[in-house]
Amino acid sequence: MEQASNIQQLAVTPEIRNVPSISSSAMLVEFGFSCWGTVKKDKAATKAIANGTGAAEDSVQGSKDIMSNEKLKAIRKHGANVRNQIHYKLTLPWSDLGLRLLPTTRKADYIYKMSEAEQNHVGLVNDFLADYDFNVSQGQANANAQDLASLWRAEDYPPVDVLRGKFEWRCIISPLPESGDFRLDIAAEAQDIIKQQYEGHHNRFVQGAMGDLWKRVHDNLTTLLSNLALKDGEFDAKGNQVFGKMSESVFQTSLDMIGMLRDYNLTGDTQMTATANRLEDLLYGMNTEVIKSSETLRIDKAAEVKNLIDSLPTLDF
Repeated sequence: MEQASNIQQLAVTPEIRNVPSISSSAMLVEFGFSCWGTVKKDKAATKAIANGTGAAEDSVQGSKDIMSNEKLKAIRKHGANVRNQIHYKLTLPWSDLGLRLLPTTRKADYIYKMSEAEQNHVGLVNDFLADYDFNVSQGQANANAQDLASLWRAEDYPPVDVLRGKFEWRCIISPLPESGDFRLDIAAEAQDIIKQQYEGHHNRFVQGAMGDLWKRVHDNLTTLLSNLALKDGEFDAKGNQVFGKMSESVFQTSLDMIGMLRDYNLTGDTQMTATANRLEDLLYGMNTEVIKSSETLRIDKAAEVKNLIDSLPTLDF
């Protein structure tokens, strides 16, 4: 380890700007799932490819999918949807190790949705495993019928009790430590330097999470603006300039952003609070049908959204 050089470098690091403590208003969550991998390397297939192409065996690689199954695909799809539509949607990025930030105000919603998703995962796995032995036998019969018996290997198919362990579901919630909560049995001077490094990382993580929230708001409002505004260079059959297509999902996401700006404002950012208030005022009493019914209203709301976007902090969007 290059501990000495790292400590020396830390000693000349510029002072890090502190951010408010968020340990009482947020927690860390980690989610992951695994699925049985059915794509396998195959030496016989590799040799056949090499012989058929004249390539060296170490320059090609043959593989096979030992079970292409719709129920197995459903398990993978479900896990990916949960990660993207629940876990990512309800949390903010925290570290490169996969930990994400969850406000305490959203904990109950997160736990409910993730618990329901886990039950669905278990149901999908049970459904797949119920047919597993039959599918293995059917796969062997098909391989023999298609003169592919050399590619079928019994050892590729573990028994059901072993296979079940390959479908993991992991959702861990843990407390967020204070930036100053750092205990080591080392000399005070070295501990102060390491503490400074930790606090620097902590502050950057907080700022990164808030930056991600601002980006979500910016992206949504930009899409909302394109829905509301006139489309450059596009006209209908009568020669009238046309508006963008008003999307219900985009509008609903804008409404959701009001709550997110408040619940996820873990640093007490006054600009974030003001943005939530302005967005709430902008959308008050509005729905897609009301907006589509009046061209004047659409133009006015588009101008308001544009002004709101221009007021957002610049974070290299």
